[in-house]
Amino acid sequence: MQTFLTKISQKKIILLEYLLEKDTWCSMQELKEILTVTEKSILHYIEELSLLFLEYGENITLENRNNKQFWIHKKKDFPIYNIYLYFYKDSYNYQLIDFMYHYPDESLESFAKSQYTNVSTVFRYAKLLVPYFERHRFKFQPFKLELNAEEIAVRSFFYYFYWNSTRHSEKSWPFKTSLSIIKNYINAFEEIYQVSLSSLQRRMLSYWLTINLERSKIRAIKINQFYRKVVDNDYNFSYLNQWVDEMNLDLSLDERYFLYQIIYSFGIIDGNKKYENSHATIHKKVNTPSFRAVLNLAVALEQQFQFKLDIEDPELIFNFVAFHERSSLFFGNTDLFFNRSYIKEIQEENLRASIVMEDCHKILKNTSDSEVTALLENWEQLFLSYYFILDYYDLFLCNVDPIKILIQDDLHHTHRLWLMNKIQTYYGHAYFFAFYDYQTEVSEVDLVISNYYLNTEKTPLLLMKNIPTNRNWRQLDELLSKIAYKKANFLKEN
Repeated sequence: MQTFLTKISQKKIILLEYLLEKDTWCSMQELKEILTVTEKSILHYIEELSLLFLEYGENITLENRNNKQFWIHKKKDFPIYNIYLYFYKDSYNYQLIDFMYHYPDESLESFAKSQYTNVSTVFRYAKLLVPYFERHRFKFQPFKLELNAEEIAVRSFFYYFYWNSTRHSEKSWPFKTSLSIIKNYINAFEEIYQVSLSSLQRRMLSYWLTINLERSKIRAIKINQFYRKVVDNDYNFSYLNQWVDEMNLDLSLDERYFLYQIIYSFGIIDGNKKYENSHATIHKKVNTPSFRAVLNLAVALEQQFQFKLDIEDPELIFNFVAFHERSSLFFGNTDLFFNRSYIKEIQEENLRASIVMEDCHKILKNTSDSEVTALLENWEQLFLSYYFILDYYDLFLCNVDPIKILIQDDLHHTHRLWLMNKIQTYYGHAYFFAFYDYQTEVSEVDLVISNYYLNTEKTPLLLMKNIPTNRNWRQLDELLSKIAYKKANFLKEN
């Protein structure tokens, strides 16, 4: 967070987070103690947040009682990152990266002049970008404002940088090339390819096309041998050449190869079997690293789960090749601002799934060739795609040791059936259950639920009312989490 925030902006974010977490009235005195600033400064922050929130209507509001008490109301489904991005985009380092894109031959001194400040001030912030870029395998020279990396990776960085910060509104178009001109190009693309792109596909293509047009004038791009073969073997490449020529886009052959790769790997042509099937067939024919990564996945799934992946399905091959191709363009987390790690999230929320993913990753590496291994190094980016695949095929449920629950009460059998159904409805998406009745010994289960006390020795007992209260459900939620965590740890140790 500090990479993109000034000290003052950090104070505003702390204020925002504190009021959101408090979710009730908060006094001025309390905020002064938290932020260690004057009352005047806090009122200035409050005023700025209030004006910012007006853009989002009832999704988020700030209530102010005579400048003495404050309360932020936010709807649950409103993404708070919209607010964070406002402060990020206002920072020196956001402006610096934006400056690097638009003025690639200028130095830090030029940027300082554009900000009406001295070089030493902006250099303090620019230094923070050195480790920031290192996580993407870029070498950054602050004074020269140089990014030392392959041009494909640099363009991918700028795509994710602008996509994550400006895609939400056409008013935020970040490029010099007019959006209306780009839209005309895309209209022609649809006509030549005989496709109708979704609004999301058009938006993605508009960003990529603009970046390629603007960067191609100053930096050359290199395409690897495998992808040259893919493109050269695809007769549909003639459509792209026709489009580029008719629009006078002035793109070299390598630029056209790269644009072709973007169109397929980012799903811009997704949903059109004519192009998907042809593309998948060619990857198989050329035996590209991305195709071999899919074959390697099939081997790993059969070894780990005895599951056969349908590698004869061209739609599957197309989609699975695509996310490997994307990962080959840019190393590391594509969430450039928040660096959200799905690996850590799954580890915290579902330890068992995390362990299964770790085991899968080990098998993938053990069964891969050198070029596929190089792709798998970008696990931070590939993780979520592999997770979705395992989840889609219900592979997390293979060989699962269920949470064994004994429901033992003095009510009629229908009540026990009702309670089983309720537990399954509320928690079945997160846990795998096996229910038992009176004939089962307490020692054989993980949890006993009853409406009266009984000695269950080491097995946890949950006393639940005939019609469970909210407190009962919270207690059950906590117990299920503890039991699942204990089982996952046992699995990890064994």
